[in-house]
Amino acid sequence: MESVNARVREPKQERSRLSFDKALDAVIALLVEHRSDSFTLADVAQRAGVSTGSIYGRVSSKDDLIRTAHAREMERIAEEQRAAFATEPPAGETFGEAVERVIGTAAELLRRNAAVLGPFMLLANTDPQIAELGGAAHAELRDAFVDALAQREDEIGHPDPHRALEWSFTVVYSVLARWLALGSTQQASGEGEWSDILADLARMVLAFLTQPEPAPRKRRR
Repeated sequence: MESVNARVREPKQERSRLSFDKALDAVIALLVEHRSDSFTLADVAQRAGVSTGSIYGRVSSKDDLIRTAHAREMERIAEEQRAAFATEPPAGETFGEAVERVIGTAAELLRRNAAVLGPFMLLANTDPQIAELGGAAHAELRDAFVDALAQREDEIGHPDPHRALEWSFTVVYSVLARWLALGSTQQASGEGEWSDILADLARMVLAFLTQPEPAPRKRRR
């Protein structure tokens, strides 16, 4: 698949770069307001205070402009995510506290960026390029979640710790995404208190991970 950067013409002047950055900022603002791409390049130019000609000087279409804005936001969120998960765990932290901390870290990352992620995830349903980059970002969050708890693998009772951690992430992400209306309408969002949801998720994941492997069932004769 052709990269986003290949579709963007590099600016010849610093002023052109700054104008294009304003256009990308305007795209994000309009996506957040509309929760869709139901705006025109003229709307972007007006919001950014630049000419449509200056935008067409860098990209060929509104779709390419949106994809460029998406790539920029994914990199910003990725840097934020790496910094969040790079924090050293507190000394003496129990496994239950570790589960709560890691779920909280992922949850706050999603919550802080939900307004931006939501419309892009809806666009991913029809734009393969946005879908591919979004999928890679999702995988990076999953790996950060799994790696953070895999350090305590000896405290996981599941016979396949890695699969158990990946499944835990899938459940956590699904619940949080629904609450934050990521990739869906906002009608089902916000049900229940955020703090209660995080606490319930932590208890559920801890119970799942620490439950010992059940004894094999005896076959009936």
